[in-house]
Amino acid sequence: MAAIMINDDLNSAAKKWNNKYLTDERFQNVPVRRLVRENVNLLPESGWALEIAGGMGATTDFLEQNGLNVIDIDISFTALCRAMRLNSNPYYILADACHLPLKPMQFDVICNFYFLERSVFDSIKKILRPGGLLFFESMFIDMLSVRPDIHPEKLLRHNELADVF
Repeated sequence: MAAIMINDDLNSAAKKWNNKYLTDERFQNVPVRRLVRENVNLLPESGWALEIAGGMGATTDFLEQNGLNVIDIDISFTALCRAMRLNSNPYYILADACHLPLKPMQFDVICNFYFLERSVFDSIKKILRPGGLLFFESMFIDMLSVRPDIHPEKLLRHNELADVF
């Protein structure tokens, strides 16, 4: 019974994100993430990058154009199809990013933008090569003053990333 519930949860999440990428204007034409763009000089000249919940692939494309082999994991088939139309060179994995299927790999760069799932923090630490770069951006707990509808567990606490990584 647990496996059925997990599949139902995954189907529900996939449908939600597919719909967002089809209809929600906030998810259309998302540019390369500024954090990566402004720190392009820190990227290695070659190596492997992982984009967790990479959406429609603008940042994935940017990383690949800057010499990296890139894997983009996302739960949305719609988003990954659009990403592949933008650039078919990276590797695209349709999967729940909560369960990163990349155990034996190590990455020089990992990008995680607005996907806050604390259960993957340990996996990120294991697959990020020593000295590798982690680009991580999410909303802080302070957002509750502007958006009290967001569940506090979906928001970073102050210094949380520094403490974890």
